[in-house]
Amino acid sequence: MTERADHRSNRPEVGYITRFLPSYRRAIMKALAKRLSGGLIIGSGQPLGSSSFDALVTGDHSDSQVIESVTLPNRWIRGEAIHWQAYSPLMRRAAAPKVLLIEESPRTLSLRPLLRQAQRRGIKTILWGHFSSIHRPFNSGGWQDNRRLKTAGLADALLTYTDASRERLQAVLPDAAIFTARNTLDTRTLFPLGDRLMAEGKASIRTRLGLADRPTLLFLGRLIAEKKPEQVVDIAAALGAAGLAVQVVMIGDGPQRSQVEIKAEALGVPLTMTGAISDLTDSAPWIAACDALVNPGYLGLSINHAFSMGVPVVAPAPGPDGIGHSQEWVFVQDGTNGRFADNDSTEALCAAVGEVLEDGMSYQQRVARFAREELSLEHMVDGMLSAILHVAPEVAVSGNSL
Repeated sequence: MTERADHRSNRPEVGYITRFLPSYRRAIMKALAKRLSGGLIIGSGQPLGSSSFDALVTGDHSDSQVIESVTLPNRWIRGEAIHWQAYSPLMRRAAAPKVLLIEESPRTLSLRPLLRQAQRRGIKTILWGHFSSIHRPFNSGGWQDNRRLKTAGLADALLTYTDASRERLQAVLPDAAIFTARNTLDTRTLFPLGDRLMAEGKASIRTRLGLADRPTLLFLGRLIAEKKPEQVVDIAAALGAAGLAVQVVMIGDGPQRSQVEIKAEALGVPLTMTGAISDLTDSAPWIAACDALVNPGYLGLSINHAFSMGVPVVAPAPGPDGIGHSQEWVFVQDGTNGRFADNDSTEALCAAVGEVLEDGMSYQQRVARFAREELSLEHMVDGMLSAILHVAPEVAVSGNSL
């Protein structure tokens, strides 16, 4: 009998509600489910077809034996701008969860009705997310931010991605119960892969991948305008003009792909486009073959992915309150595991990349150590459980992942 079948007769004590479940989140949910003795049910829908979200979801459902799931229909309005989710398939179950862990998305207009419905039914709620925009200072006073903070006040607890975001949220919501689940990826898979590849060495990896053995810049993520993948080609060309011949590897896909390829050919920059790679084992050698992740646009979980392979990160310095990047930017310690350029110009980013390439091996060692000490899957799951047990101490939890 499968684990899923074993627990179907029990009430799932925790539900996770999200617009859609991205591939990178599956391992986290699977680890959480095991700590909850299988008492987890996921309510999710599908992203808008042919959107920037669509590539984040794959057909891999290898976790279906340990996690129950229910489809929550999504309605997308004005493209990706506004979202409404129908929660009734989960909330009308005979045995609803005791706790709901809910994705905090300002696009989701059905979020407040869900929080109020859960309160009426005696279900505890935890909002999990950013609680701020990458485009504005935190708590800017605008109506969007005011609404977002008022919505947060309806939940029984809040769960943030970083310690820094927890501290600034606590400053404006002093009475709220706020916890941190430091955002990361499937490090149980990534760290062993990274250890083996770093031991093998970049020259050997490049040879078996058919790459030239020269300094290699990495772009990792969706090829969308906000991430500025074309500028990585500009940076490589500028380094070449200054006497440092480099090549570029891009992992990802999106509407900017053809522009990137055209520019690389025009500027004579060696470029390898792998397309999107969802399997961590397949993407690992391509990342480990590179010397620096260069992201002229906004940073996010690509930091964790690169760090797992010992690859430092170069990006423009964030503005006040981290404007310009997702909250994971705080994982980059300038001069230790990456470099922040003074601004987003090609000249400034070239200078930062050059500094990292000069001290490559030292960066690799510091990056790998930081990731393994601070960004493990176990740390993230423990943070989630802290919030769950705060609102519902009776929830059954097995073991301690640390």
